[in-house]
Amino acid sequence: MPSLSHGFAKALVLIAALSAMTRMPSVSQTAPVTIRLAGDEWFLDSLTKTGLIPAYEQQSGVQVVVLHQNDQQIMATLDRAPSAPEDDLDVIVVRHRWLGTLVQRGQVQPIDGFLADPNLHDPAFRPAQQLFPEWWRELSSYGQRVYGFPYTALTTFLCYRKDLIADPEHQHKFRAQYHRELKPPETWQEYLELAEFFNHPQENFYGTDIQGKQGLALWYEWLSFIYSFGGDILNTHHGWEYGDIVLNSPQNVAATTLYTKAIVFSPPDTLKYGWNEAQTAVQQGHVFMGVLWNDQAPFLEDPRISKVAGKIGYIQLPSGGPESFSHMDGLTYLITARSKHPREAYRFLEWLMSARVQIQQTLSGSASIRASTYEDGQVRALPFTATFLASIPEARHKPTIPESPQITQASERQLYRIVSGQCSPQSGLDELALDVQKILGGNSRLRYPVKGAHQLGKSTPTKRSDAP
Repeated sequence: MPSLSHGFAKALVLIAALSAMTRMPSVSQTAPVTIRLAGDEWFLDSLTKTGLIPAYEQQSGVQVVVLHQNDQQIMATLDRAPSAPEDDLDVIVVRHRWLGTLVQRGQVQPIDGFLADPNLHDPAFRPAQQLFPEWWRELSSYGQRVYGFPYTALTTFLCYRKDLIADPEHQHKFRAQYHRELKPPETWQEYLELAEFFNHPQENFYGTDIQGKQGLALWYEWLSFIYSFGGDILNTHHGWEYGDIVLNSPQNVAATTLYTKAIVFSPPDTLKYGWNEAQTAVQQGHVFMGVLWNDQAPFLEDPRISKVAGKIGYIQLPSGGPESFSHMDGLTYLITARSKHPREAYRFLEWLMSARVQIQQTLSGSASIRASTYEDGQVRALPFTATFLASIPEARHKPTIPESPQITQASERQLYRIVSGQCSPQSGLDELALDVQKILGGNSRLRYPVKGAHQLGKSTPTKRSDAP
C-alpha cells in the first residue's frame, strides 16, 4: 500500500518538525524584558551604590539599564519621537515640580490600576500606611490620580559648626556682646547675630553664605526662607491646584529682606554661589553656617572630602513667625506613557520601595519616605536623621501645575535682581507677582495688588550693604 506508506512518512516529518519547534525557545524566552531607568546621576548614585539592582535582575529575569539624564534631558527625550533604544524610557526619576507638565503632555501614566490589580500589586506593600502620606501625595500625585512613588525626599537644614558653639571662649565673648547664651538660632534675629559674631573676613571665615547665583539654587534657598516665615507662592492646599498669587505677601517681603541682610556676612563672591559652592564653603571650613539640602549632609560628614566631618550640627531653619515650616521637595519615580513594559516597570517600582532597598538607599545618601526605614539602627544613627524626621510634618508643598517651570524661571530672574541690589525686595516681588499673573492668566489672581504697576522697574535700586 504505497499511499499509506507515503502518508505515514509525511506524518513522521510533521511530528519531527513540531518537536523541533517546541524545543526551540521563543523570542520572548530568549530576549528578557529590559527596563530603562533614567535620572540625574547625582541622585541615582544613591540607588546604584547599593549594588542591589543585579539581585533584582537575577530574581525577576528583568534587565535594568540605568541612564544618567537630568530633568531637562529627560523632558527633551520624551518630547521627541523615539529614534534610538535610549529614547524608549520606561521609568524616569524627576523633580516632582515637573509632574503637571508631564501629565498635561500625556507623557506619564497613572499607577492606580496597577495598585488595584491583585495579580500585580504585592499586598504586603501598603503605601497609604507605610509611606509618609502627605509627602507621597504631593510628590507623586496629580489631582486625584497617583502617578508613582517618591525616589527621595528633600528638605533643607541649617548646618552650623557645633564645635565652635561649644567653645568656652566663644561662649564667653558672645554672652558679653549679645547678653544671651551662645546656642543654635531659633529665630532669624538670632541667626543674624550669630552670622555677625562669627564673621571674620580677614581670616577667610564668614558667618554664613547665600546661594546668590541666578539659577535654581537661589530659587530653592529663597523658598526655604519664605516658608519659614509662613510665606508661599500660591495660596493652595495642594501643589496641583491654582490659587491666589501671594509672592509679594508681607511674609515674603520680610523673608526676602532678611535674606538680603545675610549678604554682608557672606563670602565676597556669594552672588556666584550655587549648590556646589555653598557645600564646598562649609566642607572646607570657610563659613560658620549655611542652608544646605539633606542629601548634601553626607558629604559634610565624609572625612575624605570634608575638613569639618563630625563638627556639624543640623537643625531646621529658624522660624520667622509663631509656627514652624519646612521645605518639601523631592524626586519621584514615574512610568512613561511610551513604556513597552509598564507592568514590569510597576513591579520594579514596588521592589524599589521595599524595606531593604529603602534602607540601603538612605544609607547611601537618599532620604526614604517609607517610615519603617527610620527604625533601622544605622539610619537612626546618622547625625541628620532626627532633623529630617522633625521636618516631615511641617513641610510646605510647592506648585506642580504645568506652568511651574515658567514660574521657576521668572523667579530666578527677579530674585537675582533683588540679591544683586538692582531693586528692593518689595518692588522685586511685586514684579514677580505680575510676571506670574501673566503666566497663569485667568487661573489665578493677585492676593496683594501692586500699587503703581505701570511704574515698576523705575524705582531707585537699593545698594548691597557692603557696596561702596
